[in-house]
Amino acid sequence: MDPEVQNFINSSGFKVLALARLNSTEYSVVFYLLNTAFSGLNQIVSTETELASLLGHSEDEIAEALVSLGTRHVIRLKYSDKAPNTSHLSLRIGLQYETSRWILSYKEDATSSDAIVFPFRRQGIKNLKLLDGEKKPESLESDSTWKRIVDSFMQGRHAEDNEMEPAIEAAKVLIETHPVDQVLIMLRHFKLRVPTLSLLASNWQHYQELFEIETQKVDLMEARQKHQEIDQIVREHAQHCLDLSEDNELKDEEINVLNILIKHRHPRRQLFWAYQARNRYPNLDSFFSDNASLMLRVTTSGSVVKSSE
Repeated sequence: MDPEVQNFINSSGFKVLALARLNSTEYSVVFYLLNTAFSGLNQIVSTETELASLLGHSEDEIAEALVSLGTRHVIRLKYSDKAPNTSHLSLRIGLQYETSRWILSYKEDATSSDAIVFPFRRQGIKNLKLLDGEKKPESLESDSTWKRIVDSFMQGRHAEDNEMEPAIEAAKVLIETHPVDQVLIMLRHFKLRVPTLSLLASNWQHYQELFEIETQKVDLMEARQKHQEIDQIVREHAQHCLDLSEDNELKDEEINVLNILIKHRHPRRQLFWAYQARNRYPNLDSFFSDNASLMLRVTTSGSVVKSSE
C-alpha cells in the first residue's frame, strides 16, 4: 500500500472524513478517489462529464463539488489548458492525504486527533458519559498506570518526540474506557500490528474481535505442555540459586522464597508476586533479573493476564 494512503489510515483519516460535513456529491468524489487509491492510483485524469457519469450526479453538481473540495484542500485538483474546439476540460485529481491541511467547517485547525471517537468511560452503568473530545479526560488511575500502557506500546519500536504526547493522551483514555489488564493483553498480543494507541482506542471492537479469532486457534494441549516446561525451568533456576545460597549470602526469607518457587504448583505465578516485593530480597536481584521474563502476571483473584511468549 502507498505510504501516503497508509499514513491516512493510521492517523484516523476516516474519522476526520466522517466529521467533515461534506454533502453527498462531495462524499461520492472522495470515496471514488479512495477506491482508486486502494487500487494503486493516487491521481487520475478525467473530465467532469466522465465523473458525473461514473458517480451518478449531474455535471453541475460535480463541478460545484470539485471547486468546494479543492478550495478546502480535501483534494488536489488541476485543470488542463482549454484546447481549441473542446468544450470539456480534462482534469487531474487526487485526494489530499494530509488531513491537517483540510479546511473544515466545524473547526479551522482540525486534526486527526480531534476526530477520534472514544467509547464510554468505566464509571458504572448508572454513570455512563461520553468523553468530551475537547477536554482531557480526568484520570481514574495513577500516573503509573497510563505509563504502563505507554511502556508496553513502546517495546520494540522507536517514536518521534511529536508522537509521544498523542500516545500519552490515548493511553489515559484507554485506562478510563477499558480494564488496564485487558489493554496490556491486547498490546502484547498485537505488538507492532497496533500502529498507534489512538487507533487501538478508536477501533477497540475491531481489535477485540480479531483477538478472539486468533486466540481461538491456540492448541490447548501444546500450550499446556509449553507452560509446564517453562514452570520446570523456573524451578530449576530457583534450585540452582538455592544451591549457591552460602556463596550469595542468602537470608532466611530469601531461601524461603526460593523453596516456595521450587515446590509450588504454579511457580511462574508465585514468581510474579515475589517480584512485586523484590526490594525485600536484595540478594536475589540477579535471580529476578534473569527470570522476570518467565513470570506470569496475574490479577488479585489469581487469573492470568499475560500469555507466555
